[in-house]
Amino acid sequence: MRLLHLADLHLGKSIGNYSLIEDQAYALDQIIDIIKNNNIDAVMIAGDIYDTAVASSEAMDLYSNFIETIIFELKKPVLAISGNHDSSRRLDIHNRFFTANNYYLHGEYRGKVASGLDNGDVITLEDDYGKIHFHLIPFMTINAAKLIFDDEINNFTDVYRNLLTDKSYEDRNILITHCYANTRTEEDEDTYTEGQKPLVIGGTDAMDGHLFLDFDYVALGHLHRKHYVIDPKIRYAGTFMKYSFDANEGEKSVTIVDITDEVRTEEININPLRDFRILTGTFDEINTKNEASDDYIKFVLTDDTTITNAMTKLKEKFPHAVQVTYANNAIFNVDNELTLDLENKNTLELFEEFYRYKMDEDMTVEQIEALREVLE
Repeated sequence: MRLLHLADLHLGKSIGNYSLIEDQAYALDQIIDIIKNNNIDAVMIAGDIYDTAVASSEAMDLYSNFIETIIFELKKPVLAISGNHDSSRRLDIHNRFFTANNYYLHGEYRGKVASGLDNGDVITLEDDYGKIHFHLIPFMTINAAKLIFDDEINNFTDVYRNLLTDKSYEDRNILITHCYANTRTEEDEDTYTEGQKPLVIGGTDAMDGHLFLDFDYVALGHLHRKHYVIDPKIRYAGTFMKYSFDANEGEKSVTIVDITDEVRTEEININPLRDFRILTGTFDEINTKNEASDDYIKFVLTDDTTITNAMTKLKEKFPHAVQVTYANNAIFNVDNELTLDLENKNTLELFEEFYRYKMDEDMTVEQIEALREVLE
C-alpha cells in the first residue's frame, strides 16, 4: 500500500498581517497532483488541521474542498486526527457521514470499544500483502488522560503507555498520532521552532518514542521540521509549507510511505507561492542590492540609527514585508525614548504616536477610523 503522510496543515494561519490562505491553497493543489500522479492509496493527516480551535470560514472551505477532492473525485480514503491546535469536538461533527465516505476523522479519542462507527481507534484496510491496521490516536492532554485512565498520570510518556496498553500488533500496524516524541522524556527546547506552541506550559511535554517501536510505521504530527525519531519508521512529515523565519525548517515536502512486507519512505518537495526570507544589512543596502520581491520577509537592519517609517518604505518594494528589527539594540537608548505630550493631545493622537513608535509606520486611515469608533 502506498500512503501519503501529511501533518500540521495549520489552515487559516497568518503571518504578521497577512493571511496564508492563498499560499496554502497553492500548496494543497500540488498535493492533489501528487496523489494523482504517484498512485497514492490512502492519505494520513497527523493533526493540526487548522491553526486555531475556531477556524475561519475560509480555512474550513479550503479544507473541505481538499478532502472532497480526495474522497469523492480521486476515491481515496483519508485517515485523520486532531492536533493540539484543533477543536476535537468540532472536528467530530458529521462523523457518520465522513466514515460512510471513507473519511476517517477522529477528533476525540475513541478508545478500544466499538463505537458504532468503527472498531474504536482502529481502522483496517487491506492490500495484496494482507491487512493494515491504522491506529488513530488524536492529541490528548494529560488532564484528559487522568480522567480516562489514571489520576496518577503525570507526563506524556505515561499518557501513551496507557493509550497503547493491550494493543495487538498482529498483521501490519500504523500509528497516526500528534505528540512530541523524543529519545528521552526531558524537554529539548531547541526542538521547537518559531511559530510552534508547546503541548504544556511550564513543564516537560516530551514522551519516550521507544514506546512506538512495535509499529510498522508511525505517522507523527506536531513538530514542524521533517525528521525521524529513534528509527526511520517513526517519522514527522513536518509542515508542507514554511510558517516561520526559522532557518532550521529547510525545504518543505510531503512523505510517501510504501508499506509491503517492508517500509520505504520518499519525500516530494512542495514549491511555495511565496518564500519566507530574512534580509540583513543597512536600509540603503537592502533597497539597492535586492530585487523587488513578493516573499514574506523579515528585515534585520544594521544601521546605527533608526530609520523613520522603515516598514512603510520597505513595503513599496517588498509588499509582504512582515517585520523590521535592528541588529544593534543600543540605538534604542534614552535619546530614542518615546515622549508623549499628554496635556495637549487627545487619546486618538496619543495612540497614533505610540503605534508609530512601536510599529515604525503610520496607522492607515482605516485603522484610525476603527479606533475612532471604539473610542466613541
